[in-house]
Amino acid sequence: MPYPSREEIQDLCSSLGTADASPFFNRVAPDVVWDVMGTSQISGRYTSLDDWKKGAYNVAQGFVKEHLTLTVVNVVGGAQEWAVVELEADAVCKNGMKYPQRYAWVMRFNESGIIVQVRAYLDSLLLENAITSNAS
Repeated sequence: MPYPSREEIQDLCSSLGTADASPFFNRVAPDVVWDVMGTSQISGRYTSLDDWKKGAYNVAQGFVKEHLTLTVVNVVGGAQEWAVVELEADAVCKNGMKYPQRYAWVMRFNESGIIVQVRAYLDSLLLENAITSNAS
């Protein structure tokens, strides 16, 4: 499988907007390097998909009322090593706070079309406010 096209990346990331995001996660290397940019308590470098899920993804899922789903806004690139995906999440936190998060994921694919690196840019102040105001 070569580098995915723009359309393939769009389809792949669209699964993040459903209850079954496995089509996306099945294309992420187990040893992915995933940097969550910013200054929130979950910002930092994760060196495996499992670590990112435990340290970032599951934290975000924990403060929203319903499953956090991401909608693809735009894909830049495709059919090459690097691509950027713009995503949005319009969620509501357990405490009623609105969570209109926007993301830009800079993703690097290997020659087999597997995601091996991600730099996730987001509103870290919004994220931190959501985490701290919804702490149990």
